[in-house]
Amino acid sequence: SQIYIACQNGRVDQALSLGFLLCWIAGDLTNFVGCYLTNQLPIQIVTAIFYVNMDIIMISQFVYYKLKNQMSKCKFFQQL
Repeated sequence: SQIYIACQNGRVDQALSLGFLLCWIAGDLTNFVGCYLTNQLPIQIVTAIFYVNMDIIMISQFVYYKLKNQMSKCKFFQQL
């Protein structure tokens, strides 16, 4: 839901910080590694993979909109 709303308004870079997202993916990656190394149930491994994929999507959104918003600011100041 948050990913969809961020796509609609294009302000994901104002709602979250990159440091927060990197800490989040680090936690989810260590969760996945722990699940894999300790032979957890398949549903736990699939859930860990799902969370890592969602983190990658959120980081991609963050970078995309950060660059897009910076480019639009540059174009605005060039027109002045």
